[in-house]
Amino acid sequence: MSSEQDEDQSYEFFKTARGYLEYFFTDLTGAKCPDEGEWMPWCMEQFHKVFSGDRDFGKTLLDIGSGPTVYQLISASRVFPEIICSDFHKGALGEIKKWKEGDTDAFDWSPFIKHVAALEGTSWQSRQEQLRAAIKDAVFCDVFNTNPLHPAVLGPFDAIMSAYCLESACHLKDRSAYTQAVTNMSTLLKPGGHFILQSYIGVTYWIDEDGSKIADH
Repeated sequence: MSSEQDEDQSYEFFKTARGYLEYFFTDLTGAKCPDEGEWMPWCMEQFHKVFSGDRDFGKTLLDIGSGPTVYQLISASRVFPEIICSDFHKGALGEIKKWKEGDTDAFDWSPFIKHVAALEGTSWQSRQEQLRAAIKDAVFCDVFNTNPLHPAVLGPFDAIMSAYCLESACHLKDRSAYTQAVTNMSTLLKPGGHFILQSYIGVTYWIDEDGSKIADH
């Protein structure tokens, strides 16, 4: 995403990245936010399908637009021993780093890890540690830079994935901006590498901090 922000600035219409997490991710059943309750298990199940086959993805993965979340990387951590998270928001990156380091104040991702572990038939505790070990860093990213990870010097990567990042980054821009963002991201991919996008198709609204449905134009 673009326009680097300070940690005390808003995140996706929420006051903080933690506020965003607590609204959308504290209840995997969807009792608090029904749309997310339907979408989140499905989302993780798709990543499980992608990464449970015998395809050789390589060893290094860049997740672009991670936000403050790690749910999208649970299945990937079985495949990639080295994962770099990235986002434009310092507060979001801070949330990932706190979780990786086992900070007692970190957001609790265990319900999500348990869900994926049940799909895999694995121990959620061991998968949690595997995910923590796989995430090597969380760095600034701006998809509208020709080198999205500037000033960091990383890559190229065996695979790049992004879940619902470009829809936010390009929301108020035109199709050419989306194309340019994908082009910039692709410069970080090894020749013959894998580019994995999870995206919205035909979305008609989004939900704001108050739970109201806002028309998506």
